[in-house]
Amino acid sequence: SSRGGLSSGLAPGPSRKPRMAPKKKPAADGEVDLFEEFKKKLKKNEQEFETPKIPTVTEIIRRMDESGDARSWAFDTEFDPMALRIVFHSLQQVKYLDIEALRFWKCNGGDESVRSVCYYLDMDPPPNVKDLQFCDNGVTTLGCEFLARTLGPNGNKMINALTLDYNPFGTAGVEKLSLGLSQNATLRHLSLQYCNIGEDGGQYIAHILMFFKNALEVLRLRGNYLGNPGVVDVLSGARRSKALAEIDLYDNKFSDSDEVVDSIKYLILNTPTLKRYDLSGNQLSDKGAGELVRVMIGQAHLEKVLVNEQVSTKAWEALEEFTSGRKGKGKKGKKKK
Repeated sequence: SSRGGLSSGLAPGPSRKPRMAPKKKPAADGEVDLFEEFKKKLKKNEQEFETPKIPTVTEIIRRMDESGDARSWAFDTEFDPMALRIVFHSLQQVKYLDIEALRFWKCNGGDESVRSVCYYLDMDPPPNVKDLQFCDNGVTTLGCEFLARTLGPNGNKMINALTLDYNPFGTAGVEKLSLGLSQNATLRHLSLQYCNIGEDGGQYIAHILMFFKNALEVLRLRGNYLGNPGVVDVLSGARRSKALAEIDLYDNKFSDSDEVVDSIKYLILNTPTLKRYDLSGNQLSDKGAGELVRVMIGQAHLEKVLVNEQVSTKAWEALEEFTSGRKGKGKKGKKKK
């Protein structure tokens, strides 16, 4: 029967080679092995709800049994949404906390996968997850709403890196996201690349940056449609950030209007924590690049400022001169994508 198949799939079959050291350490006397409890609970729930096994989870269980280390859970193939819900429900039921990274890459999991994971992240005490990624996973505004609630002021305080690249939820999604992230004091890395965020989305990113306890160090926004108004909003928000060290605005369809150039110049002069700028892939002219070069003189904090390839060799070399040789770090900026 299908149930028989479900119940037998968790234990290694007889054809598997004998387990070799290093093995998972047995639980100390009187101590419950929570991963063993998770396996039992998952097996029971899979039988009860008749959900298929997720090969990634089966592989994680094998890895844990053999080496005792399965802190990073990475999914890169499609799965049954209910099956994933059962996995995270089982983890929550036994209060298994020892996962440090959850990564979903092109799994077509959509908002339901976000809902399942957020249910697990909402536990008290929270799991040890620090790195959360949903890339090209069909996440919409609804998924952003789930994440905003989980990462909001009364939510999870463990996650410090959130990556949502290639989910085209647009401005509506980032508006929902900002409701939680604009009150988050633990997130240090936020990546919203190729999310179809338009000109009116910059204000919501600014709200996140302007929170007085905001801890963001790296903000990646490449491949969106912020244009001049959206970029000015983001740069205005960055003025208020106390921790931001790197901003990636590659290919955001902005030009070197006076307002854009003035906003960048203000940051260079007044935000010494912000050391790395990627402004390439946009419409910056020689004139705009020249203005940036002039304002960079004497700004020893700068490590990398990238502009588009179309500027003249002279302007490019001047930028190179200011951002190379800074304790060996500036060389990263020399190669263009």
